[in-house]
Amino acid sequence: MITDQVIKEIYKKYTKPCKDPAELDLEHYLELLQENHNITSDGMEIVVEDLEEFNPFRMFLKRSIYGILEFDKMIAFVFRSHILFFSKDDDQLRVHIKPEKPQSLFGKLFGR
Repeated sequence: MITDQVIKEIYKKYTKPCKDPAELDLEHYLELLQENHNITSDGMEIVVEDLEEFNPFRMFLKRSIYGILEFDKMIAFVFRSHILFFSKDDDQLRVHIKPEKPQSLFGKLFGR
């Protein structure tokens, strides 16, 4: 089960994009998801064909992926500000948006 604590740890661990795309083993995970999700990949980007054309999560660049994690029933694609959870059992896609950190008093006063 993916809890809030697990999600916090994922964001804490993956703070920068992966330097070597081969480490992600992206093709392996896309093969696992092909049975339930219509996902295509080309040289630079991945497109989730199941989603509507104007959905902001429909297309993403490979270089923007921070990490990929496999859970019992989900595969998580980790990005800077969100995580896409693809179900391995059906066509469900869940999105977790990273909450913004509250600004300090100094940040509020000076816009930082």
